[in-house]
Amino acid sequence: MRTELEHSLRQWVSALPAIATSGMLAPVGPRGAVALARAFHQYGPTPAMLLAATAIRHPDKVAIIDDSGQLTYRQLQERAEAIAAALFAATATPPKSVGIICRNHRGFAEALAAGAQLGAELIFINTELSPAQLRAILARHNPDVLIYDDEYAATVEGFDYPGLRVLAWRETGTSTLPSLDDLAAQHHPVPPRVRHAVKLTLLTSGTTGLAKGVRRSIAPTAIALLTATGMAILRLRTSDRVIVAPPMFHGFGLLALIGPMALGATVICRRRFDAQTTLDDMARHRVTVVMAVPVMLQRLLAVPDLSESAATRSALRIMVTGAAPIAPTTVSALIEAFGPIVANGYGSTEAGLVTIATPDDLVVAPHTVGRPALGVSVRILRADRCEAATGEIGEIFVRSGLEYTGYTPDAGAKAATKAIIDGHVSTGDMGHFDAERRLFIDGRADDMVVSGGENIFPGEVEDRLAAHPDITDAVVIGVPDAEFGQVLRAFIVLASGAAIPTEDALKQHMRAGLERYKVPKRFIVLDEIPRNAGGKVLRARLHTPTAS
Repeated sequence: MRTELEHSLRQWVSALPAIATSGMLAPVGPRGAVALARAFHQYGPTPAMLLAATAIRHPDKVAIIDDSGQLTYRQLQERAEAIAAALFAATATPPKSVGIICRNHRGFAEALAAGAQLGAELIFINTELSPAQLRAILARHNPDVLIYDDEYAATVEGFDYPGLRVLAWRETGTSTLPSLDDLAAQHHPVPPRVRHAVKLTLLTSGTTGLAKGVRRSIAPTAIALLTATGMAILRLRTSDRVIVAPPMFHGFGLLALIGPMALGATVICRRRFDAQTTLDDMARHRVTVVMAVPVMLQRLLAVPDLSESAATRSALRIMVTGAAPIAPTTVSALIEAFGPIVANGYGSTEAGLVTIATPDDLVVAPHTVGRPALGVSVRILRADRCEAATGEIGEIFVRSGLEYTGYTPDAGAKAATKAIIDGHVSTGDMGHFDAERRLFIDGRADDMVVSGGENIFPGEVEDRLAAHPDITDAVVIGVPDAEFGQVLRAFIVLASGAAIPTEDALKQHMRAGLERYKVPKRFIVLDEIPRNAGGKVLRARLHTPTAS
């Protein structure tokens, strides 16, 4: 407990100067103060208040740059207000929930702000769901309003969704449905003020089945602690230009959007990630912060002649990754290409942000996920639920300001939940602390492979594979074996132009860094590893006959 308190104190000491110099505490004057008070009276402690406050403080600052151009904070706020009023006027009863199926563009931010202005629950839906999964999610949550990109129109119409439908992005053809642009051009009375915290529902990754919903209200104290953590580590400023590449429906992408916008920075996003376009944006907009999941950063590293464009990236101050494991070799390659500016966050839909590894942490230990964020307590527990010793692997339990109260129930399905001990919820991950109280993730509890009586976490085997000069990505799973119970099978992606290594050469490479029982029995070359939009491996697909 003492080490946690000492760590929190050091973070606050580090955060306060960063907050003071960020620009967020600059005076607004009497008129601005009155406008802020009115906004808080109207929106309460919600994401809508964060955007309204930024529009008051920085009305002419560019808020977002996307595939359609750019919007200032004043324009974004005015559009969100008009959209909220139009939604309120178009529904027989005030909407209690708003579902959002949007890729990364202004429509996501407008839908989020407008829904929060209505005091509605915001349901962020994965844009990569199959039609069957999307229909199941819509049936389970049944939002009163659904705001979506037109690429999902066929699925929504096929489901016969009964609520109010609004298009966020119209790419092809025509539609009789209203769009966000249509609603933004209308004029209606202001909706009633919001009297409560808005509930946010995020979906889990769904790597083992239908994504589960995690609903929570975000307390102002939790927002303050997240802000302080971000300031202590990332040193965000109002002058920052931030590329937000993670999907915004994901917890990491949502934080990457809301954090900079609450501060008054400029967000740059694209509907679909492209490595070369990202590098071009970094140069064109003199980007200072890049937020991306590991697989996106791997694609940046694979861009031809990356080193020759270094001069165009001189403004870059920090790269932040998370949402999925990142190989130590990828961290080292990023540091070599961009400098010691990489930060790595670890969290979960259930627990929120858990830890952040600073650039200094990753220089020393490229495979760490860092130390706990402010207001977060982390426990490593053995099977008997006693606390593990330093260096000992156990299950990771977390307590944070984001209270976990269970999953959204599915009609007719057995209720799913996570173990909770002394207010700490299980993340489902296995890990350990080092002597400096840095956290390391050893693997998922349900991914552990027992081979010949030995427990193997695929993560360290995957890291060893990724260290091979001809391999850019790797995943290891356990498959049944008559003699050993389970053996390891590796799936690898080769670097461009690399010849396929022999099985003997790969096994020799593995034995040079790992015990013999951790060497995979088979190596299968794939064009790419199947992953979800957040970058997590879809291991179930690797167990199918087509992958074997």
